[in-house]
Amino acid sequence: MRISVIGARGIPDVEGGAEKNAEQLFPRIARHHDVMLYAIRRYTTVPVYRGVRIVVSPLFRLFGTEKLPCYIYAALRSLWERPDIIHCQGLGSAVFLFLYRLAARRVVVRYGSIDYKMAKWSPIGRFGFWISEWQLRFADAVIAVTPALKESLVSRGFRVRIEVIPNALDPVAVEPAEADRALAVYGLAERAYALGIGRLTAQKDFLTLIRAFRLARARGDLACRKLVLVGGDDGSGCYEQLRSEADDDVIFTGRLPRPEVQALLARCGIYVNSSVHEGMSNAVLEAISAGCPVLLSDIVENRDLPVDARHFFRTGDPEALAGRLAEASARPAAFMVSKTPFLSWDEVAGRTLALYDSLFERSHTAEATAKGS
Repeated sequence: MRISVIGARGIPDVEGGAEKNAEQLFPRIARHHDVMLYAIRRYTTVPVYRGVRIVVSPLFRLFGTEKLPCYIYAALRSLWERPDIIHCQGLGSAVFLFLYRLAARRVVVRYGSIDYKMAKWSPIGRFGFWISEWQLRFADAVIAVTPALKESLVSRGFRVRIEVIPNALDPVAVEPAEADRALAVYGLAERAYALGIGRLTAQKDFLTLIRAFRLARARGDLACRKLVLVGGDDGSGCYEQLRSEADDDVIFTGRLPRPEVQALLARCGIYVNSSVHEGMSNAVLEAISAGCPVLLSDIVENRDLPVDARHFFRTGDPEALAGRLAEASARPAAFMVSKTPFLSWDEVAGRTLALYDSLFERSHTAEATAKGS
């Protein structure tokens, strides 16, 4: 099969859930099929990554985003290329699904989050995501990364085929010297810092995390002396707001390469996901892989993870999170998560390939039936 991937800004080592998923998944798919990924120029530096051919779109902005021109270029080129499957890596990239249906024999959309609920998007942006979601009914299959996302579509009358294929755990192997270097850069001591990971946006709600950290530390309930926030500024003004709430014990690293993030995870005292909106967070899965004590906001997507109730705190509530931080600080082993229930990336690739194969077989059957009639 020839598979075209649309919706990841680039690979490898690009910040974002769709990009992390693409980096792990499609090289495994490329062992069996021809895979081409459409990328934005400034997010990729190689023409081929582990068997995945990378096609760079022309670089310009439309309605304030580089993604839309990439989607248009991918749609037009696909009309010429005629791939067997177009795989949309996120809801936004399905905005031209009607064109993809003309270009490819089958269209699959990965539904990673309900993007139009994010506060960071303008009314035009949210309308674009709504149009993309409306078109999901015309896809051949939708991959929901959590059961909650599947249920959301089903409850609203979508009759498209929906498969739940979650993200996977990564094997984490950090050299002690590399971890030592990462801690030294920021003046950190092992297990003496709490960690949050994600772009600095309203949906990650690092403001609640900063306030909770300050409360727990003032009460003397916290062994972690520092709070480290890893992620890039998205230009929304969120970073400036966070800085105004933070003191010298809150460290903003900016975006870091994945090996450095893993090094910080390997030595952190507590990992916290404070999001008010998620799909299935790759950062949470990386923290679980690293064996960190983990705390999670109680949004439905996080609740879909196979973890015990003690890991959750009331979303947006600094007091509730401060209490959980104190508990995790006192009993860190109790807040570590068993890795047994989670998939590996090979298993995720296997499930995705099985979906592709079923769609490809279905297309052969439909063609044979048409010819026979």
